[in-house]
Amino acid sequence: MPLSLGTRLGSFEVTGVLGAGGMGEVYRARDSRLGRDVAVKILPAAFADDAERLARFEREARTLASLNHPNIATIHGVESSGSLQALVMELVEGQTLEEVIANAAPGAIERDDILSIARQVVLALEAAHDAGVTHRDLKPANIKVRPDGTVKLLDFGLAKAPTAEGSGVSANAMNSPTLTARATAAGMILGTAAYMSPEQARGRPVDRRADIWAFGCVLFEMFSGRRPFIGSDVSETLAAVIKDEPAWSALPADLSEPLRRLLRRCLEKDPKRRLSSIGDARLELDEPSTPASAIASPAVSPRRASRAGWIVAAIMTIVAAGVALWAGWFGAPAPALLMRVTVQAPQEHRLFRDPANTTISPDGTRVAFITGASRSNAKLWIRTLDRLDAVAVEDSIGAQLPFWSPDAAMVGFFADGHLKVVSVAGGRPQTLAEAPDGRGASWGANGDIVFAATSAGPLSRVSANGGAVTAATELRTADGETGHRFPWFLPDGTHFLFVALPSKSNQYAIHSAALGSTTRELVLTAETAPLYADPGYLIYSRKGVLVAHPFDARSRTVSGEAMPIGDTPGEVNLEYSSGWAASVSRTGSLIYLSAAQSRSRLAWLDQTGREVGAVNVPSAPYVGVALSRDGQRAVVGQLSSPQSSLWFADLIRGGLTPIAQATAWHSNPIWSAGDRHVAFGADRAGPVDLYIRDVNAAKDEVLYQSESLFKYPASWSRDGKTIVFTDLNPETGNDLWTIAPFDDRKPVPFLRTKALETYGAISPDGRWMAYHSNQAGTFDVYVQPFPGGGNPIRLTTTGTLDWGLWWKADGSQLLILGGNLDLLLVDVRLTPTLTAGAPRVVGKLNFPIIAAASIDATADLSRLLAAIPELADGARSMTVVLNWREAIGR
Repeated sequence: MPLSLGTRLGSFEVTGVLGAGGMGEVYRARDSRLGRDVAVKILPAAFADDAERLARFEREARTLASLNHPNIATIHGVESSGSLQALVMELVEGQTLEEVIANAAPGAIERDDILSIARQVVLALEAAHDAGVTHRDLKPANIKVRPDGTVKLLDFGLAKAPTAEGSGVSANAMNSPTLTARATAAGMILGTAAYMSPEQARGRPVDRRADIWAFGCVLFEMFSGRRPFIGSDVSETLAAVIKDEPAWSALPADLSEPLRRLLRRCLEKDPKRRLSSIGDARLELDEPSTPASAIASPAVSPRRASRAGWIVAAIMTIVAAGVALWAGWFGAPAPALLMRVTVQAPQEHRLFRDPANTTISPDGTRVAFITGASRSNAKLWIRTLDRLDAVAVEDSIGAQLPFWSPDAAMVGFFADGHLKVVSVAGGRPQTLAEAPDGRGASWGANGDIVFAATSAGPLSRVSANGGAVTAATELRTADGETGHRFPWFLPDGTHFLFVALPSKSNQYAIHSAALGSTTRELVLTAETAPLYADPGYLIYSRKGVLVAHPFDARSRTVSGEAMPIGDTPGEVNLEYSSGWAASVSRTGSLIYLSAAQSRSRLAWLDQTGREVGAVNVPSAPYVGVALSRDGQRAVVGQLSSPQSSLWFADLIRGGLTPIAQATAWHSNPIWSAGDRHVAFGADRAGPVDLYIRDVNAAKDEVLYQSESLFKYPASWSRDGKTIVFTDLNPETGNDLWTIAPFDDRKPVPFLRTKALETYGAISPDGRWMAYHSNQAGTFDVYVQPFPGGGNPIRLTTTGTLDWGLWWKADGSQLLILGGNLDLLLVDVRLTPTLTAGAPRVVGKLNFPIIAAASIDATADLSRLLAAIPELADGARSMTVVLNWREAIGR
């Protein structure tokens, strides 16, 4: 029964009608509790009269609520009033794609607009498929295009689960076509039937490939202005879907061959021949000139490989034997075989969550990798691939970013603030140079090592035998450069590639340089650091997929298009977002960290680190947590690589509300003293600048912009007058600054030294600043007078990188999360002068910290809100690709 205006469902008051159809009526409503407009869908009687159907629907709604993605309309909850059952959803303004197509002449939609819409649909489907959700009713009427061009998918999963026998509702009701109000008129073509896959039309079980078919239909209609399958009624339309070919001649004559190939692969009637992953469509849309044949076969399942860790050695032996037999019997070289196998981490260990910490030797016989949950317990291992066991390197605690000597006899790495090398035959590591915060190194054929000693500054050079350290590159500060990282030597042993961090780009500038020279050349821009692979390719990650870009090592220029290898490397740790996504040998083997589960859940911990309560919000790839002062809300960041979004989390009632969508990188949120404002960092204009948001006004404004690449809020003073933030300087590294958000907004330096200073926090009485610094060679916590500064007091001597510090509201204690994940408590007296007791360990976290700022403490320090990662088995494995060039047909 239609609802009248003014009808209330809980806190929602109906204010208008949006539409109606076979799945119910949709109304505009006002949420009086949160002061926002929403869409309310009233479910049909078939749902309301059946308890089993209602239970299934509620379970489905919970699943859909976990799909927090900028291109999926958010589901806020389920409401009931008497016999009425309603779904409360995000209200999306704008036209449906059906209306966009209907209002345009055939083929008149701009090509760039089509590709933009298609990309966003793919991203939404990819997120849903990764979460195990299939749409099953994808069509233009369920795709909304906002005025700013943002695409939102609607009606996720409403036709997913068939009904059990005996429910009183047809078992096919949930899989039948949905009807729009316009489509049910006499003589009109039914909407959904034209987008159903052949297996769905036959009533057979369907999976995500049905969505891929429907996506192909939608893409076809955007290009041609007509549906690929047409009939005068449902039966004729379904018959065309099952038997007929699409009207290919309706496509524009100038449509590129890769896009035509993508359409053909999506619209394969046999699901076994259809595009197997919607992510592959994303590659074609991003690189329309890339041959579809470059898409590689899927990787071996890590789950299956985990049951036989010895499979690598066995397969390599079999491959070697096969090569020999082929050559012996037929007198001809054996064809190269593209193979993917899994290498497991040692028992009871997990791989460090950074792809650049997994590397294969140049001769392809060994793998060096790092295990551990944080830098403090990280450890270096070496495994020879013809053996089943790995050997831990002596005295390698804290190791990061291993790299090989050209002859594969030595491994270099960073640890304890130094650059070190060790023989694969065993023995203790040797120290070559200081490196307080190493960001990559490469070992040249002439015996020189080029390395990044810190996160800011130029590259350095040192002999593998030790000796003086000299500069290898020069910063172009006039261009806004702040640091050089991740060098990679080319075959001549003189030239090398490296990442330069520019100030006005969301990608990384890749340059080539030579030892002993200050000149350099720009090669390309990329999302990750490239590595060179014989006989002439640069390998890097583009939108999460490994690609190979033809590269001439002599002229140091790229040519042609980057070709997808087809492998998805493991997630990149946020601290090393410009690092290598894989490693490659001269013998044609490639290795990468197998994709790990990146989602995490929000939970409460007590002061000992013990979990004491869950937060009623869905799991997501959380990368930041900031508690309001009253402890009732939090701002959380969600990763959508290479971007991130910010959300309000209601810690009392549950649920998420978007703040800043993932059109840029948003991170490090902090609350004001009165919980009225939130400050955060975002790279909307290139560099990461400071922004501030009035929670009630729901509007952002720029707090501070500069040419400096990285500026992040650290804390907000208790009186609300001062924000502490870090600023990355090419000469002094991370420095501490302050700014008055409600006064002149002029930044004032507090600490600018050669040491790295982070996590600044002003004491509750406003007279002291606590912070982290490596001024003594290792990272520890210090306190000094504020605002004038003075002699620093060292509070800890743990010597590890710390993850955070918090003042108690009355200033009597400091809580510190150490790099070894210990929770330390320091008793403090602020008057008449500061005195502090010895730190004491009160607890320890039993899960890895995903990224900085992923945990926060309440004002009384009694509880912590943390993003706890839900690690999958993939976090324990590496994937080795044998003869990777076969994936690109070279």
